[in-house]
Amino acid sequence: MIKFLSYFNFLPFVKRLIERKYYASGFGTYIVNSIFKNILFINKGNFLVHFTSRINKPKNVQIVGEKKSSVYLSFATSGGCYYQGLNGIEFGEGTIWSYNCMFISSNHDFLDLKKHIESTPIKIGKYVWIGANSVILPGVNIGDHSIVGAGSVVTKSFPSFSILAGNPAKLISMRCEHCGGKKQNENCNNCTLVNQKPL
Repeated sequence: MIKFLSYFNFLPFVKRLIERKYYASGFGTYIVNSIFKNILFINKGNFLVHFTSRINKPKNVQIVGEKKSSVYLSFATSGGCYYQGLNGIEFGEGTIWSYNCMFISSNHDFLDLKKHIESTPIKIGKYVWIGANSVILPGVNIGDHSIVGAGSVVTKSFPSFSILAGNPAKLISMRCEHCGGKKQNENCNNCTLVNQKPL
């Protein structure tokens, strides 16, 4: 199918379909997402968002890095998500997330609920995995290669290679920078590649 589509690569929407790997979501989902975006004007922006998700201020939502296709695919396939980009959200390359995740970059002012509080953008590093039903709150930075357990409410920042979970989310372990496995205490029992280049 991809080989067939490549003959029509001169068409902008086909080129985006191939480059961003939207075809991996299934053509039914791709078509419904496209209808919501281009005909119903829901979830307008530079990328396709799953038709059951909502994005607020899409211009403030950015993807950084070179390998962006998995991030585009998460936007297209992860349903029930909410992207509130008033203060900005930044996703690093290779990052993926599951269903019903919330990325909330701004809170309401508790003295005037019509106003939003300014904050630094949410920054999610490269190759981060965010489990289902997780909530990422304003100003949070999640370092590269981190894992956010399902149902976590992330209220503060965490360094690279963190494994975090809970409400509020707490650091439960660290990942090995060489093999990506879970560290036991200070050492990694999964690998002996101490001199190997980190992930």
